Amino acid sequence: MNTKLKVTTALLTSLFLVSIIAVSTPAIAAKPDSRLMINIMAKGDDLDVGLDLGIYRATTLIVGKIRFDKDSGVLQGRVEFHMKIYEISSGEKVYAIKGKLKESMMVLPGQEFDCTVRNVLWTNLWFVFGMGMIKTTDTPLEIVHRGISILLPNTGGKWIPAGVVMMVSPYGEYEGGFWEDGGWAFAGEMDMVNMVPIFGGVTYLTNYMEKFVP
Repeated sequence: MNTKLKVTTALLTSLFLVSIIAVSTPAIAAKPDSRLMINIMAKGDDLDVGLDLGIYRATTLIVGKIRFDKDSGVLQGRVEFHMKIYEISSGEKVYAIKGKLKESMMVLPGQEFDCTVRNVLWTNLWFVFGMGMIKTTDTPLEIVHRGISILLPNTGGKWIPAGVVMMVSPYGEYEGGFWEDGGWAFAGEMDMVNMVPIFGGVTYLTNYMEKFVP
């Protein structure tokens, strides 16, 4: 990672994600004799790339699953995401990033973070992360993302091991109310050393199904 990307990643983090050290007590606990199963899909226009002064637009697809593993006694998560960025003036696709996480390192319910872009404190989030795989187009692209100029990750068109993170807001809940457009999900690459996101996509939920199976 070059110096410029390190700097912009640090700035992005300050706007984006609260420290894991400050996470709240989990609001949902799986029963030992039950298996929690959650299916997640978010698909549509990306909500953050649209803030880039009208130069680029993006679409994001996120598919996730959270389940209670009765053998290990812990929650497990799986994630796949695919984000495509287009130049608005030409309509040309200029960048894409894919990621997948087959088995999470940790799943944390009941999380929160302070979003300074939308000026809300999001609450009751699912947070899933672990070591997965990332692949991007071989494109040295720099964009303005959430008000900050960042150089996007570039894997040279190859799948490489990398941290993957997903955050899910089932109902768009924040301190004091609910987002009028409902729940959303974020997924992207994560710095597993500093435990902060590097880059990813966010869009509204198209499916969220939660149930306990005896």
